[in-house]
Amino acid sequence: MTEPYEMHSTSRQSAIIKDRVLSETGTTRLVLRPEVVSNPKDPHAGVKITLIHQRKKAAEGWVSEPAEPLSALRAGEMKKLTLDSEKTLKLFDELQNLYAISSTGGVRPGDNRLVVGREQEIVLLTNNRARIINLLLQKDYPEEVWKALTESKPDLATKLSYAQIQVDRKNALNEFDVALKTVNKEDWWANFFERNTWVFGYGLNYKFLRLVCPQPNYGGSNFRGKGSLKGDSLHRTEGALRFTVLVEIKRPDTALLGKSNYRNGAWELGTELSGGVSQVQASCLKWETEGSTTEQNREILHAEKTYTVRPKGILVIGSTAQLTGDIDKRTTFELFRRNLVNPEILTFDELYERARFIVERSSMGELAAGGPA
Repeated sequence: MTEPYEMHSTSRQSAIIKDRVLSETGTTRLVLRPEVVSNPKDPHAGVKITLIHQRKKAAEGWVSEPAEPLSALRAGEMKKLTLDSEKTLKLFDELQNLYAISSTGGVRPGDNRLVVGREQEIVLLTNNRARIINLLLQKDYPEEVWKALTESKPDLATKLSYAQIQVDRKNALNEFDVALKTVNKEDWWANFFERNTWVFGYGLNYKFLRLVCPQPNYGGSNFRGKGSLKGDSLHRTEGALRFTVLVEIKRPDTALLGKSNYRNGAWELGTELSGGVSQVQASCLKWETEGSTTEQNREILHAEKTYTVRPKGILVIGSTAQLTGDIDKRTTFELFRRNLVNPEILTFDELYERARFIVERSSMGELAAGGPA
């Protein structure tokens, strides 16, 4: 059961709460008038109360009965207020709620509507829900909060999980966009794609790819160990059986073509492009004939139903923006990669557009069904 409370701050140190009725008849009622205060001497003493007896007048509604101050009492005189068991229990419940309000935020500026729940319920403030959630997280309760959410509203927990995935991907996409306009080393890009493996979630032929190992050793006894021939990342396809895919990453500003037209409309290939292709081809051969065949690597990969058969290579390099305005450049580059068996060449701007498509078109249902991770 929950109880609503209306609070109005009177200063930085105090706030009044709308009267709480302890008991009521047709003509009389007993009212609790609470106040939440900031008490620097004793932070636990954050509540003040006044008990008021009221009568109902036809013209004026509820009117507080005048009371003589205690200072007017003579020697031997006394004033007594007796609460029966029901009123006492009601007062006890109200004080519990008031101290819960005091201990979970205390005096709050302006007007606030608070809802106080019993045990295992959350104190909700209409204007400060985020604050209360943050307070629970700061008190090291995130696992309890998430567990309660998954148990009570599993569908909501699932939606929140997918929503957070989308938020993370949008942030990564923004980072990708900014990085395309700046100069970053190959190591930075390798780290970025390692942190955001979903960017390579769909292979270029629409096979689903998953990261196996960053910076693998293609020629050593253990592909996760040290070696002379290192790659940027080793991926695998997904399915009942999986096959390894090698990925090499250059930079967006890497030149795709040379500086001059070779002859008959054909341009020179850029040294980094031709060198990158040779590098991937050498890595694929090394991995197929040496790295993947060692007993240790074979056991690791076969345990995950992952195999190596003429491994596919992917080279990420340059940008198609370099080819604008010149038909010979466009034709040379596209003919070269279209007639290249291995590796498959992908430019950074093309990879960015694929990532943007995943972010913008991924609906909740697609993610729930197992979209790129």
